[in-house]
Amino acid sequence: MCCNYRAMRFFQLSLFAVIFAAGTSAIAQTQKPVDHPKVVIEEVELQGSLLSKTAQEQLVSSLKERKWEEGSEWVNDLELIVIRAEEEGWPDRENQGYLGFSVGAWWKPVWREPGLLHVQVTVNVDERQAKKLEKIEFRWADEHLGPPLFDSNELRKLVPLKDGEIYNRDKYQAGLSAVAGVYKERGFIECTITSDLAINDEKQTAALVLEINQGQRYYWGNIRVIGLSPELETILRARLAKDTVVNPKLIADFYQEYKSLLPVGASPETTEWRRNEKLAIVDMTFDFSTPPAQVVHD
Repeated sequence: MCCNYRAMRFFQLSLFAVIFAAGTSAIAQTQKPVDHPKVVIEEVELQGSLLSKTAQEQLVSSLKERKWEEGSEWVNDLELIVIRAEEEGWPDRENQGYLGFSVGAWWKPVWREPGLLHVQVTVNVDERQAKKLEKIEFRWADEHLGPPLFDSNELRKLVPLKDGEIYNRDKYQAGLSAVAGVYKERGFIECTITSDLAINDEKQTAALVLEINQGQRYYWGNIRVIGLSPELETILRARLAKDTVVNPKLIADFYQEYKSLLPVGASPETTEWRRNEKLAIVDMTFDFSTPPAQVVHD
């Protein structure tokens, strides 16, 4: 009797284990993630793009090779891909007056099969029109410190971008550097310039406002020179006389003029600038000492 009870008990436990295992297997199957249906592009119509024919063909091919999840924001992702392709494929866009563009896409179904929706996509690139420069204005953020160092007419001559011509980013950047340069050469080494570009789509023009914060004027303080011949050191110190207006161009010119007499690798970028805002002075350290030669062991 005892043995029969044990056998029956063992059978019940074994049966429970089989049922439990089967149940967990069924649950695992129901919890297995289901792949979402995909969207594939069969045809792309690209409108309005000014990219080269080759670049357009590459863009269309890349879009056809992709798959997106149906129900996701795949159209937004597609538009971002087109925007990046437009920017990378035509980096000279702003040098030809094209300031900003927009991309829109829409689609329609072609056919469906299990797990796949085939669509046709139309992408419109609105390049707008090339903009002409209307004008450039100058403003000063620190007018309370006194009259500006330069007037608007003087600064305007430094920008090679003329009123009425097609906007050109490189010409504008060159002018911006020139304006900042004339301030720095007169001691205003902390001068900053912020720009605001206003686009008029009705007139197809662009207007620039440059706001200048010239800051305070700095003067040369203590000059320390290491590892330079006495003759060249005398020339360098004469250019950076104590209490004269700071001019970074004097340093660049020295390195350029005496390049053949300076140690290999000597550069204005290796100089050490120490500004004292309270005293409005700059202390400089020039280290022309060459590093010790490294011994190469066989």
